[in-house]
Amino acid sequence: VALFGPAACLSLLSNIPDEVRIAQILLGGAVGLQAFDAAGFGAATQEKAGNRWAGLLYSLTSLPGVMIGSVSVSVTGQLLDMMPDNASGWTAVFQLNSAVCIVGALSFLLFYDSKKEFD
Repeated sequence: VALFGPAACLSLLSNIPDEVRIAQILLGGAVGLQAFDAAGFGAATQEKAGNRWAGLLYSLTSLPGVMIGSVSVSVTGQLLDMMPDNASGWTAVFQLNSAVCIVGALSFLLFYDSKKEFD
């Protein structure tokens, strides 16, 4: 739900709907469904690290996301500048974001276990 849902919304949004209302619902759905990701991420670090190390683990695992998020602003601008028209630029941006969500969801499903690593 937390990543596959936004991926589906962004994928549908990449087709640039003709009606503004549909685009608003899809974008709102993508952002709203990512709230599940925030809740799960916080709980997962506490499961892995326990009370003593949860803050440190949360910080270390958040850092790559913050760095990629900072770079993605520039990438979005470059994608929009490279495309011949604005619509195709946004299509590429939404498809890229959808792909990132799918990779994140698959990575979580394949590699995460709730076994406590630290005491």
